[in-house]
Amino acid sequence: MSATAVAEAPVRAAPPRPAPPLGYFERTGPPALILAAFGLVTLPMAAIVLAAPSHALVWAYLWLFGMTHFVVTLTVYLQSANLRHFWGTWPRRLLFLAAPVAILVAFDLLHAFRVGAAFPAFALAFWGAVRLLDFNHFNRQSFGVYQMFKGRTGVRIPARLKRAENAAFFGLTGLLFATFLAGGLCPLFQAGGWLTVLDLGAPPVEPVLPLDVLQGAAALALAVTAGLLGYAAAGLVQAWRAAGRPRGLGFALAYLAFQTAAALLAAVSFPLYLAALAVHYVEYHVLMAPRCFQAKLDPTWRVDRAFAALRASRAIFYAAVIAVAGLATAFGVVGMAAMGRVEPGSPAEPFGYLLLIAVFDGLFVFHYFVEMFIWRFSDPHFRHSLAGLYFAPKAP
Repeated sequence: MSATAVAEAPVRAAPPRPAPPLGYFERTGPPALILAAFGLVTLPMAAIVLAAPSHALVWAYLWLFGMTHFVVTLTVYLQSANLRHFWGTWPRRLLFLAAPVAILVAFDLLHAFRVGAAFPAFALAFWGAVRLLDFNHFNRQSFGVYQMFKGRTGVRIPARLKRAENAAFFGLTGLLFATFLAGGLCPLFQAGGWLTVLDLGAPPVEPVLPLDVLQGAAALALAVTAGLLGYAAAGLVQAWRAAGRPRGLGFALAYLAFQTAAALLAAVSFPLYLAALAVHYVEYHVLMAPRCFQAKLDPTWRVDRAFAALRASRAIFYAAVIAVAGLATAFGVVGMAAMGRVEPGSPAEPFGYLLLIAVFDGLFVFHYFVEMFIWRFSDPHFRHSLAGLYFAPKAP
């Protein structure tokens, strides 16, 4: 063939390279569902609580959103790979097996023997610590999920911003705790203090500390948190621009704004706390889906065979979760409604009934405790089980 023929031969374009696969959280659907929960659940529930509280709606919300998110924890906790990890060494046996059992037994004893009624100072300190753990769990999860939203941008974020974000979410925890100690209404909105901004009336219950102290703590936490959040958001935008404006910034900032607004709702009025937890509940279900349906199971273990049969149909799986959560809600509603400030039941109630309530009251703390560990990337076992589950592995 002559050189002219070669030159005139058509040049075939190389086939287009397939787009790299997206990880679960890199798709649009899961993060969009999390963000939608603020408008579709948080705000309507807040309006219901403020305007015309409906006990039926509140308990239905707790059942379908709150209690199911506690129950789903067990589907990961009881997988054979995790049980083998828990049993591997004595420290892990104590941490993952003995401590959760001790939590449930402790709640049994506290409720059934009415320790709170006999020792009110101890009850105040104990339930205050439980609520502080509760608020910390709420904001620690928000901090972790926010890191996942930032991860979707593909931007390398300076470590100083992550430290600022972590401190800001601790500040939100402090704000919530100040409102709790102030009786359920932000101390800055109570009359008679040196930093009163607006008088919204009396709190639902009597504050446990002087109002001036609580106002100072709330004002300091609010100022520090606002400064840290502004610094972190501005730093994220700057890093995003320097990286060439990739996708994902809007979702990340929206998540930060929604979870901050949710925490502030509850920091103003504690009865709004349940509504503020809506995104927390929804994101947990969204993020647990891969761990429930994609985790490798061992067919030689009976518990894994049962779980495999259950998760073969998502409809059956979630129907079972809803059913168990309904049972838990039916017997745990008293403890959840009291939010740790009121002893459930009356002296006339039988011993066994109090034990049953305590089992499900303890389930809340069990969830808080277990969640501190099963999402830790510093643990090689969980780091391995989570690798590639939410974000596609990077090309070498």
